[in-house]
Amino acid sequence: MRNFCNLWSMHRRTRSDKPTMARHATVRVGLLGVFLSCFITLNAAADELLKPFSAEFTVHRNILPLGRLTLSLELKPDGSYIYTAHSQPSLLANLFSRNEVIEESQGRHLEGRVVPHRYTYRDKDQPSENSEVSFDWQSAHAATTSQGVTWSQPIGDTTQDKLSQQLQVRLHLAEGSQQVSYQVADGGKVKTYHFQVVGEETVASSNHSFRCLRVERSKGDGASDYTIWFARELGYLPIKIERTQSGRLYRMVLDELHIPEESLAAETSS
Repeated sequence: MRNFCNLWSMHRRTRSDKPTMARHATVRVGLLGVFLSCFITLNAAADELLKPFSAEFTVHRNILPLGRLTLSLELKPDGSYIYTAHSQPSLLANLFSRNEVIEESQGRHLEGRVVPHRYTYRDKDQPSENSEVSFDWQSAHAATTSQGVTWSQPIGDTTQDKLSQQLQVRLHLAEGSQQVSYQVADGGKVKTYHFQVVGEETVASSNHSFRCLRVERSKGDGASDYTIWFARELGYLPIKIERTQSGRLYRMVLDELHIPEESLAAETSS
């Protein structure tokens, strides 16, 4: 499941428990063949894209089912958020690797900016892989704790964690940005991730088609390593992600989306 985790978190890990959300309406998406993975002041229209949701994804390596990923976002009236990712291996993948992973980003969403406060990575099967990143914005440092050791590194005003950047990408795409770069506290270091819009495509499912921005992601000075499709009508939620590594195609596909009824009612009346 580690390559699976790579696909979403853009690192070795992924996932976390989904927060409980009031009543949900379910949107079946049923995509047929493919994958998922996201500072600056934003205008009101883009800012409103961040709404509570829970989404289920299926993950494959070539034709082998690796498992499922659950993403969920909880927003509170005071501007705080909890964004989680929870990956679980399939029964077949479980024969080779049992890595159930939970990731969580906590922070605040105020005045068009996502400001992370704490990121945690928990591997239920290998606790030695657990880690945590705490952001101290007053001192402009992020402290990483792993295997009982804590170290600190300086950060900029818009530094993100591996999960919070996914929210920022969606907001920037909604603004019309074609190319964005992010400083991300990742693995004890601050790394740079680049996202480039390369076109638009229609991604078909068994019962619906979504108009998507096709985006390539690269890390540092490296070549593009991920292709991500962001659906406009779903608030630029990634519905498909692909990566080829060592001759193997990894893909994640949106399978089911749950949205609180309050959000659907607001959209219907607007």
